Amino acid sequence: MSDPRGDLHMIHMPLVAWIADYPEQLLITCTASKHSPISHAIAAQFGDPLPHPPQTHSDTLNAIERACTISDPCDIASFYKMCQTLHLNGVVEPYWKDWGNACPSIFLMPDGLHQWHKFFFDHPINWSINIMGGAELNRRLSVLQPHVGVRHWANGVSTLKQLTGHEHRDLEKLLPGVIFGAVSNEVACALCTITEFIFQAQNLFLYNETLHSLSKALHEFHYYKDSILASGGHCGKNGPLDHFQIPKLELMQHVIRSTQAMGAPYQWSSDITERCHITHVKRPYCMSNRKDFHGQCCRFLDRQEKLQFFQLYTVLKSQQVSLIYEISREANTMALHYPKATWISTIMPGEQYVIAGKPTTSLFTNNRTRFSSDDTVAILLTCRPHFPRLSIEEASQLSTFPTSVQRWVI
Repeated sequence: MSDPRGDLHMIHMPLVAWIADYPEQLLITCTASKHSPISHAIAAQFGDPLPHPPQTHSDTLNAIERACTISDPCDIASFYKMCQTLHLNGVVEPYWKDWGNACPSIFLMPDGLHQWHKFFFDHPINWSINIMGGAELNRRLSVLQPHVGVRHWANGVSTLKQLTGHEHRDLEKLLPGVIFGAVSNEVACALCTITEFIFQAQNLFLYNETLHSLSKALHEFHYYKDSILASGGHCGKNGPLDHFQIPKLELMQHVIRSTQAMGAPYQWSSDITERCHITHVKRPYCMSNRKDFHGQCCRFLDRQEKLQFFQLYTVLKSQQVSLIYEISREANTMALHYPKATWISTIMPGEQYVIAGKPTTSLFTNNRTRFSSDDTVAILLTCRPHFPRLSIEEASQLSTFPTSVQRWVI
């Protein structure tokens, strides 16, 4: 690998962290499906309230060696059956076998996007829909007052199939509040505690008190989770289920252990890599003519990088700043997230490096807004009624109006 001066060095890179979702983790750890990739738990144990022992480096290699001893790997059918009995997927030589002290139970990080946010949409949201009904959940979400920067669910969520990461977070903020009164107190406690766990795990700094709160929230969820089954909330394709065989639920048990070994888990979320699908794949593809687009996408990305370097060079050069060792000196500062912003702020203290993003629009800058005479109150009017086919008599039953207002409504 070459350094900023162009000198070549022999680098022995340790395997510290690997970001992957559940199916990819199974492939990396050579584990069969319906098993935990980082512990000894099987599908029937995914809903247990306590974590199972981790599946260490030596445990996996010993199981592979045992399978190779009993059955010939060249006989694929027989060898695969033997691997299934040992909870393996049939891989004989994992790539991390001789990679120092690499252990999958340590370097596989909790993925917040898939293991928490996607889990919340796939399970707690569906539990709420099955218990209180999709129409009722949609109604409660639609009547909430819109807020700047937060998604307003005018049409509800019961028919949605996929959400963005930002929409996942917005929905997690609203669900605990809108379900009260439509579900039992035990179900509400279970959903609130699992939501609290997800929010607490996203902290940038996790202290012993935070880890204790994570453990307590997960313990309370397992205490109240049976109420979800009793209410018929957990359903499959063939009807209600009587178990919590959810792999992502089992992986939550190891967040505390991973945090103690590798630091705050949300730094390993796959939000950035998933975002690269848009910036490095979808957007360049849309700029191509759809023919031989691989080369066009590479040229697009190469030109974008050159434009950024040229812009940075011109800014530094215009201030007569020496570029020698500038990159290597700044690289030694570990706390920098955006070196470009630091360089520009150093040579031009009055300037600010702004990353382009989606502008935030105000809800009160349109013709649906009415202001009071002294500009102290702003009212946002909804152009589209939430209940377009509701009669006046039926609408009067939804809310309790004061006596002085009832004669004008009914």
